Amino acid sequence: MITKPWDDVDLRIPLEIGPPERDCGSPSKDMEKIKIAVLCKHNLSVLESGDKVHTYDKIMALARQALVTLFTPYAHASRNMQSQMRVVQVSPSGLRFVLTLAMALLTRRWDYDCIYSRDPLLAAFAAPLKIFGKALIIEMNGIPSREARIRRRTHRMRMPQLTPLVCGVIRLIEAFAIRSADLVLPVTDKMRKYILSEYGAAPRRVVVIPNSVDTTVFRPLENKRVEIRRELGIGRETAVLYLSTFSARWRCSDQLFQVADNIQRKRRDIVFLVVGSGPLLAEMKLKAARCGTLNQVFFVGAVDHHLVPFYINAADLYVYDATPAGYRPVGEHGPCPSKILESMACGKPVIAPEEAEIEHILQESNGGFCASSLEGIETLIEKFADSPDIARSMGTNARRYVELNYDLTHLTKLCVELIGKAVSSRRR
Repeated sequence: MITKPWDDVDLRIPLEIGPPERDCGSPSKDMEKIKIAVLCKHNLSVLESGDKVHTYDKIMALARQALVTLFTPYAHASRNMQSQMRVVQVSPSGLRFVLTLAMALLTRRWDYDCIYSRDPLLAAFAAPLKIFGKALIIEMNGIPSREARIRRRTHRMRMPQLTPLVCGVIRLIEAFAIRSADLVLPVTDKMRKYILSEYGAAPRRVVVIPNSVDTTVFRPLENKRVEIRRELGIGRETAVLYLSTFSARWRCSDQLFQVADNIQRKRRDIVFLVVGSGPLLAEMKLKAARCGTLNQVFFVGAVDHHLVPFYINAADLYVYDATPAGYRPVGEHGPCPSKILESMACGKPVIAPEEAEIEHILQESNGGFCASSLEGIETLIEKFADSPDIARSMGTNARRYVELNYDLTHLTKLCVELIGKAVSSRRR
């Protein structure tokens, strides 16, 4: 752990954590592995549900199949990461990290063959390293400029009139990164089509690698199901899971509590399990209390990331934490929420907003349904509650489908193979 005060740090010299000789197998095998510089600004020293965990899982999976050097702000890597890869601490987080990143990459340019990031904005600042023959790889889990526009429209901003300017600048940066990249890895086919049409990227350089899930962690756990339900006092009721960080107002997650209220006014055999915390949760709790259904809604709060599979297993079905209307603007560029895949991997049927990519997954797997309205969500929840055998059968289908198509180890291997080809092409 670096304990030097921020103000005393020489930002021109990146600091390294971890032994210079990493235990990645025999020397001959190490020589065969591709060397990847991974750029990440997330604080992965403390994991929370959401994108941070998914980024952590992706980086750790890469480190099992390649030689990874992680470039990150000070104290942003966990001890576990430091034991699995070389960690180069560039600077304090924020703008200083972005501005000093290129210098750090230049200083350590002999340590890697290519640069990989899930953040197109960071990748843009790494693009100059291509003059040294380094391949640039970007994983696209969303379109930053579109996400920024949605966020600024649904959150209180000091200067909302700057939204077009802010989003325009982000779009210019992401466009530069995408066009500079040797390989762009969108997570869905719809996103690939969006990238090709909006940014003019070369089709051969844009390859779909879906979001993935660690199926050894997210799996059916009957003993944990029994344990959690006993702790919460849930008997034979159908437990419906809402899993969220409760921070994005565009999701309109509060309206899902209206669904809970409508159902519980009619029947007592359905309960709602709410996992997560965030700035909007207090508002939702207040609404639930006013509805008089708080006794049938179990607010678990934030849980450590390794406990998330236990709570998914405690439920009978999972409802994605965005209303159909709320999800529609985001769905236009085709993301694939990892929480849906994680719930499927745990053997739970899913109810999700109507969107082409998600609907394809649920139909092909026979592991859930899409709803076009709040009324549709309500109807589907009741149908699952009335047919527990069908719910279990669809959950089994969902698990099998995710194992075959979205397993983290398999997709990481495919990703590393594609990166290797990009590096070889760059060298030629």
